[in-house]
Amino acid sequence: MPTHNVDEFELWQPNYGGATVIIYIAGTTSLASVFTDEALTVAASNPQTLSAQTVDGISYGKFAAPLYTSSSYTLDIDSTDQTGIERPPLTTLAAQDASDAVVTPTGGTVATPLDDIVARVVHAEDYGELGASAATNNTTLTAAIGAASGNGGGIVVIPDGTYSFTGLTIPTNVIIQGSGRGVTTIQCTTGAAVLTLSGDRAGISCLTLDGVSLVASSIGVYAKAVDEVIFDDAEVKRFNVGIQFKGARRLNAKNLYIDNCATGAKFHGDNDAGGGADGDQFRDNIWSGGVVSQCTTYGIDLSYEDMKCYHNTIRDVGFESSTGTALNINGARFTTIEHCWWSGNTTSFAVGDDDDTDSADENTVIGLTFDSCDFYGGAATLTETCQDVVFQGCEIADVDFTITLPTNSVLATDCIEDSLVTFSGDGDKWIRFRRINHGSSSGVTTGASATKAWAVNVAPGQVGLLEAKVLANRRDGTTTAAYHKVAKIVRPGSTLAYDNQTANFTVGDVLTGGTSGATARISADADGGATGTLTLRDIVGTFENNETITDVAGGSADVNGTITNIDCVVDQADTLGTDFEDVAGWDAAWVANGGEVELQVTGAASTTIEWLVHVEAVMT
Repeated sequence: MPTHNVDEFELWQPNYGGATVIIYIAGTTSLASVFTDEALTVAASNPQTLSAQTVDGISYGKFAAPLYTSSSYTLDIDSTDQTGIERPPLTTLAAQDASDAVVTPTGGTVATPLDDIVARVVHAEDYGELGASAATNNTTLTAAIGAASGNGGGIVVIPDGTYSFTGLTIPTNVIIQGSGRGVTTIQCTTGAAVLTLSGDRAGISCLTLDGVSLVASSIGVYAKAVDEVIFDDAEVKRFNVGIQFKGARRLNAKNLYIDNCATGAKFHGDNDAGGGADGDQFRDNIWSGGVVSQCTTYGIDLSYEDMKCYHNTIRDVGFESSTGTALNINGARFTTIEHCWWSGNTTSFAVGDDDDTDSADENTVIGLTFDSCDFYGGAATLTETCQDVVFQGCEIADVDFTITLPTNSVLATDCIEDSLVTFSGDGDKWIRFRRINHGSSSGVTTGASATKAWAVNVAPGQVGLLEAKVLANRRDGTTTAAYHKVAKIVRPGSTLAYDNQTANFTVGDVLTGGTSGATARISADADGGATGTLTLRDIVGTFENNETITDVAGGSADVNGTITNIDCVVDQADTLGTDFEDVAGWDAAWVANGGEVELQVTGAASTTIEWLVHVEAVMT
């Protein structure tokens, strides 16, 4: 038990010589037990008569020996003076009830009851047994969740281990938290919703939710019109549907993993007309980090059911090894997919409008962006509206696109496509912008020779628009000039002669060298029967003389000679009047130089001119 030194008269106190001191248990008239040793084994008298000594006419008093007690106490001196309550410090809580104790954090200023502090985090084991029984575990977890909810919300902590249960509802502001994915696992084989989120800001953290055997109609996490749901370092696996939301806003999912479900996540804008008409739009949600894998129907299904599915972002999420469609965009609008990757899927993604044509003002695909994503293998389909669908800075390898009469073109900006990428359907709606350059340079000329100030390499078959803003400022004089030069540049495709043709080539297909492995896209074919000449672009590698070349559709012939590259052609215009640039001998001009286009500046003899060049280049 705690021990307290009764120290008021451990030192000499003036005017108390010979006084009688009674030590009461605080709040009572009962005498406290006092001792002369800290172990509380040698009893002392109570009351105590103080020792006395007189110094300079003042009588001092003190205990004859140090005194100790385990009680909170007050002192009565000569029935005249009384002290306040003195409480012994707590050194252990064994056999003590400290629930009403008030504590202040070190450095803090707010005193808080200890029982309130303990209640901030609810440990499930404090509310019952967690073990092999699903029914017992469910009772324990329900009680713990109820305690957290009664506190206005909080964290319910489940320890390491695997625990079966029969189904739980998580209310507002309550989060179930384990010790980590795969460290804490909760299992349920109910053929219905396993975890139902019934209020805002509910969720799961640091655990695995396991449906074990993909029970028919099972749903791992279910919510309807619930906002600000939290997933943090969580895994949901082996359910018919891993997560189903009928409307949600401001979802905050970080490092969420879904594995081995029929459908990983159904994120729908859904009124739920058959279940109360109390659903909601699915909008303004963010999922950042994690993997969706081994799903047989859909990995993620972003869909308009009968309400909007708008303004959602998926970032740094991998789509792997699904035999269904890894990502389905059905009538969803303003969707951003950033830094995601697809690997080993049967269908990487499908994009199309919802089939409710009466709601076309809100369920056609508008504003879908794939930014800095990687696609490795699998099919991909793009149909119907496809307004403002953009692939930006993506790597696309061995993907088979089917583009079925979209209303709008699909823009691929600064993307890399390998030779195994194929297009069927309306492939002309796949519009490539290979490069968008912004650049500046500066330099000095001291003579009248044309000097390269900026340059860009142009691949066979590319076309571009170049714009240059050029300032010239004479260093050894006061003359200045400005130039605004715009040019259309074209580099015709390279030509490759062939003979021994056995099947005609198809313009638009990818051509492959049987020996070299070189690839290119066919942009024209001057077919003379057994012989002819192909015009090629997007060339990778070097075709070898006499090797067999084939295209995707089955065209075949032998190479006759080597590839011939064609120089660039420049058609330029000057957009500023002579008032800006009328300096004799000075000039800025776009010039073709083989496969390169240069911006050249020209000064004057015996003249030092500073040049500043800013260029924007748009090229396909």
